[in-house]
Amino acid sequence: MEELLKVTTDNERITLSARDLHEFLEIGTEFAKWMQRMCEYGFNEHIDYEVFVKNDDNKKGGRPATDYQITIDMAKEICMIQRSDKGKQARQYFL
Repeated sequence: MEELLKVTTDNERITLSARDLHEFLEIGTEFAKWMQRMCEYGFNEHIDYEVFVKNDDNKKGGRPATDYQITIDMAKEICMIQRSDKGKQARQYFL
């Protein structure tokens, strides 16, 4: 099956970037606000996700971007609550 999202295996956990998921799902809300809302569904740091700062070169200047490495289970739950074609596509992919 074609890989829709880039996943990482680390310490026996499969994770992916929350920013990549946000982009794939074509969420209209700003990433930081969206992620804050997703965390309100009862996900826990160090269990369901890890926070890290992306130290990429920011050509526009400003602060480095924050990203979240989320577990595959968290990604599945997030996709289940997205009411869009992309959400459905991701749900079917994870199933």
